[in-house]
Amino acid sequence: MNAGTTLWLRRLQIAAIALAVLLLAVTAVFLFLEGTWVKPVERGPREAFLYGSTGCEIMPLPVFQVLPDLFPEHFQPAGPQAGDWIDQFGFIRGRPGVNEGLPQGFAVSHYRPRSGAPSPVAFVGVNCSLCHTSTIKRSAADPGVFVPGMGSTSLDFIAWVDAVRSAVLDEKRLTLATITAAYGRKTGRRLGPLDRLMIQAWLSGARQKAKENLPKVDAPYGGADLRNAELMPNGPSRTQPFRNLVRNILDRPAANDRAFGKFPALYEQKNRDWGQFDGTVHNRVTRSVLAALAVGATLDNLVIPDITGTVQKSIDYSLDLKGPSYQELFREQGVTVDAARAERGRAVYRAHCASCHGERAADGSWAKGKGQGIVFAADRLGTDPERVSFRYYDTLADSLFAQFPPKHPLRPKREDMRPGPLGRTHGYISYALESVFSRAPYFHNGSVPTLAEVINLKPRREVFYRGSTLYDPVDVGLAVPAAPDRVSYFRFDTRARGNSNRGHDYPWAYQGPGWDPKALADLLEFLKTL
Repeated sequence: MNAGTTLWLRRLQIAAIALAVLLLAVTAVFLFLEGTWVKPVERGPREAFLYGSTGCEIMPLPVFQVLPDLFPEHFQPAGPQAGDWIDQFGFIRGRPGVNEGLPQGFAVSHYRPRSGAPSPVAFVGVNCSLCHTSTIKRSAADPGVFVPGMGSTSLDFIAWVDAVRSAVLDEKRLTLATITAAYGRKTGRRLGPLDRLMIQAWLSGARQKAKENLPKVDAPYGGADLRNAELMPNGPSRTQPFRNLVRNILDRPAANDRAFGKFPALYEQKNRDWGQFDGTVHNRVTRSVLAALAVGATLDNLVIPDITGTVQKSIDYSLDLKGPSYQELFREQGVTVDAARAERGRAVYRAHCASCHGERAADGSWAKGKGQGIVFAADRLGTDPERVSFRYYDTLADSLFAQFPPKHPLRPKREDMRPGPLGRTHGYISYALESVFSRAPYFHNGSVPTLAEVINLKPRREVFYRGSTLYDPVDVGLAVPAAPDRVSYFRFDTRARGNSNRGHDYPWAYQGPGWDPKALADLLEFLKTL
């Protein structure tokens, strides 16, 4: 080897060493910076429930802020005259200066989607309060009373998800350049290099994932189709919880799933033996973990202490959470409860309802009825069976359990999920009726808008329209019109699969044997007091 070659090799070695040192230095700087991107926030149970991350991050904050501006046809499907995207999809408007001013239920964090890795750019995700917080509007001019723990009566979440997917799949209109320009117009600020880098990385990954999922979930709907009940059968206040689990866990399309479920209230969860009202999940933590997995969390990011803590604190918040009082809420409107009728109604309740639903004891606690916590077969109740009879009902629990590594801290016990060791009955659980007036719409699929119809004081409506619905204090529930209007756009046809409003004919079927309208009117008055 001559001197020239030796010198060249030495220079190459020095350059390689220098490059390695530089890479190590860059890595060290990156790791240092990465450690500063996520700043844990100490939150109490209520704040965690309202604003904490549950691992369901969706997109960078700058993208979230401009997406409705870039795609008005998807985010204002009824046109600009029907309000902005917050109004049209039934979100609860946020407060300026709180949580970036985002609607309730959107959490801001510095975790990347799925991996939970730190991000220099804030990401927006959803948390428990998105579906389990609502407002009660007593008039068209009423901004609504904010009720944490109440199932949302207006949120059309599945339609909003399709609007997002439609935008992400549009390669011509959603680019780093269009996002950057729209952000500048909206905020008057420029996106920095790290912002643009993370947004481009997110956009590429999200678009690729959306394309890969097309054979499984099909192309999303957009524009006016988002309000078409034939195409988007969930509508406001409902979801299809098992459909996403089947897709995410079993990697199958769940194309025939019609297992609709309304967003349930989370009041006084300590009074419930089972975490899920169809008896599929016992443990509350498992219920919340599966809900997060259905919306986009992963087994990887659910072990991050901040995210795990939010899940647990949200559960803690619900254990003693009190629902609103009918009497306090409507006193300003001059609506009162007839004490004498309510007392007569208490006797009707004790004779026909308390054995399954329990009643409030003298000390304020809930005294369980002998049937509370029992899974009653759907055919015995006569209610819609789709929630507990979809194709993968008998196999999903085993598949879910198998997904968790043996040492995963949130791995459920197999006996905490049905069908399984504790029973295989396909049915529903009767639960405590705390603040029952605020649980509308009723039945597991949201097919009955008022308590007057639940107890068969009035006939149940076959077709009605849902949306951002006012409250009906007389029939106790949602004021649903028989024809669509500006805010009540979703056609709810109880004759459609998964929408049945039949069954649960207690105390009596409407105008059937023993039917006593006076006793039922008294019962309705008593139910206002729970």
